[in-house]
Amino acid sequence: MQDSSAFQYIAIDQIHESTTNPRQTFEQTKLEELAASIRQHGLIQPITIRPNASGFEVVAGARRFRAAQLAELFSLPARIVELDDAAAMEWQLVENSQRVDVHPYEEAQGFQRLLDLPGYDVAALVAKSGKSASHIYARLSLLQLIPDVAQAFVDERITASHANLIARLPQEHQAEAFENCWRKDWQDKEAHLLPAKHLSAWIQANLYLNLAEAPFDREDITLKPEAGACTTCPRRSGFNTSLFADVQGDQCLDAPCFQAKVSAHIDREIAARPELVTIETAWRAPKEQHPGALQKHQYRELDIPDNPDSDPPCSHTKSALIVFGKHAGHTLTVCVDPDCPVHNPREAARIAADPPPVMAPPAEEETEEEAAQRQADHEQRMAEYAAEQERKGEERKAEFERQQKEYEAEQARREKQRKARMAIFDRILDQAPAMFTAAQLRVFLRLLVYIDPYSFLEDVASHFAGDDENHEQNEQETVLSALENTTDDKLTSFALRFALTDHRGIPRDTDPDLLSEAQAAFAPVPAKPKKASRPKPTSAVAKPPSKITATKKQKAA
Repeated sequence: MQDSSAFQYIAIDQIHESTTNPRQTFEQTKLEELAASIRQHGLIQPITIRPNASGFEVVAGARRFRAAQLAELFSLPARIVELDDAAAMEWQLVENSQRVDVHPYEEAQGFQRLLDLPGYDVAALVAKSGKSASHIYARLSLLQLIPDVAQAFVDERITASHANLIARLPQEHQAEAFENCWRKDWQDKEAHLLPAKHLSAWIQANLYLNLAEAPFDREDITLKPEAGACTTCPRRSGFNTSLFADVQGDQCLDAPCFQAKVSAHIDREIAARPELVTIETAWRAPKEQHPGALQKHQYRELDIPDNPDSDPPCSHTKSALIVFGKHAGHTLTVCVDPDCPVHNPREAARIAADPPPVMAPPAEEETEEEAAQRQADHEQRMAEYAAEQERKGEERKAEFERQQKEYEAEQARREKQRKARMAIFDRILDQAPAMFTAAQLRVFLRLLVYIDPYSFLEDVASHFAGDDENHEQNEQETVLSALENTTDDKLTSFALRFALTDHRGIPRDTDPDLLSEAQAAFAPVPAKPKKASRPKPTSAVAKPPSKITATKKQKAA
C-alpha cells in the first residue's frame, strides 16, 4: 500500500463491489473503451471505498473498478471513507443520481433502499439527492411494474415514457397496456414500438374514468364498502398529483370498482324512484337487456333538465334513468312516444297537413236534440278520421318496411360488390407481372389519368401507415418511405396499388369501370372449360329386338 496526500493505492484484489449499488447495468463496449484508456493513461479519478470485514467495499466508482480489472491493474488509487450502511447507500444514491447514464429502474431501487431505512422519507430524498418530489415519485412508481414489463424496460425494449405510463396503472391492466405499445405493420417482420403518445391515448380512452362525470356521490362509503369513498381512494390520479402531473382532472384508475359503484347507484335510484323510466343508450343482445328498459328507437331524448316538479311539454314526457350504455347512471328527460306531434317534427307536419275534424259551432237557438245530434255527428267524423289515420298509418308502415327491405337488399348487394372488387384488387396486385406489356401499360396510364389528385395519395398512405397515430410523416413521406422499402421484384405491384387504390370503389353509372379494365389486363379470370358431350355408343353388331317391339310387330301383322 502506497500513501498519498489525497488518496491511497490499494491492491485490486482487496477491493470488492457493493451489493447495494443502484447501478447494476454496465455496457461491455464502454467498459472495454474505458479499460483501453486506463492502460494508456492510468486511472485519473480515484474510486471511493470503505473498509469492512472482507477488505474494501466500493462506495463510488464501480464502473472504473470493473474497467481497471479488464485493464489488469495491480492497484487502484482510492479514497478511504468511514461510513455505516445507511450513509454508504446515501452516498451511492447521490453519486449515481449525478450520472446521466444510470438506468431509471436502478435509480428507483436505490431510492427504495433508502426509504426502507429509519429516518428516510421522500422529503429527505429530495433534500439529499437534489431531485424534485415528482421525479422521485415517478421513479418509485417504476417498482410497481409487473416482471415482464420491468424486464422489457431494463432491456431497453420500451422507453422510460412507456414505463412511467404503465407503472401508474393497476397491475391487472399493465399486461394489456404493454401489448398496446407494439404494432406489426405490413413491412415488419416483428412488431415495432409505437410512440409513447399512442400508449397515452389508449390509456386515456380505455382505462381512465373521469370522476367528475360519475353519476354517484364520490364521498359515499356505502356504495361499495370494501372500496370506501372515491375521495380518499389511492387508485385515482388526484391522490398523488406529483405522480400524475400530466393527467387532467381527477381520473379513476380502477374501472371494475367504478362500474360496480355505477351499478349500485342504478339499483338505488330504481328502488327510490319507481316512476323512473329505464332506458339503454347502446345496443346489446335482448337476453342481456334490463327488464322493461326502452331501446334507442323507443324514446326521444329532450334537451331539458330532469325536473319532476316542472310541467311536461307533452303527456308522454318522462324522467328516465340510463341503465346501460353511455352516461349510465345519469337521469334525463325523454318523450316515450315516437310519434309525438310535439317532439316529432314530421308527425307535426303530417297533422298540420291533415288536421282532425272540428266540431261545428252551435246554432243560436239549439235544442238539446240538435246539440246531441251535432255531438254524435262530430264523434262519427272523429271515428272516421281515426280509422282513416290508422289505415294511412298502416300504409306508411308497410311502405317504410318495403323501403327498408329494399335499402337493406341494396346495401347487401353493394357490400357483396365491394368485397368482390376488393378481391379483384388484391388478385391484380398478387399477379402483377415483372414488367408491363404495351397493353398493360396503356391500362396503367388510363388509371393515372382518372386518379383523383385530392384523395388518392391519402388513401395509399393510409394503407402503409395502418392504424399508427404517429403523425410525424405526411402522406408523401409515408408513401416515399414505403417505396424505399419495396424490393425490385415488387415495384410493379407497388405501382398498381398506387394507381388502382382510387378505383376500388363502385363506380358511378357515368364513370368507366377501370378496375374491371385492369382485371382484364393483369388478372383475367380463366374461362371455364366446356364439358365435352359424350358420343353415343355405336356397335357393328345389330341389337336383337326387344320382346315388347316383337309383340307390337306381330299385332300389327
